[in-house]
Amino acid sequence: MQTPPPTQPVDVAALARCAALNLSAERLAAVDAILSAWIPAANELSRKMSEPAHQSLLPVTTFTHAHEQPEEGA
Repeated sequence: MQTPPPTQPVDVAALARCAALNLSAERLAAVDAILSAWIPAANELSRKMSEPAHQSLLPVTTFTHAHEQPEEGA
């Protein structure tokens, strides 16, 4: 069972303190504006991609471990 995303706004000042960032009020406002736009959009994309119709989609770029690569000259 998935929990819904939080509905309260992100406390940018608290996040900055946790990350030991000494941001001015002007920078906090700029970050708040960005997160206020990005977080709802990211949650919406996550909701859409969680739908059954999209369960089989894979990323275009995939990463593999070196031990999964064939040996050169083999």
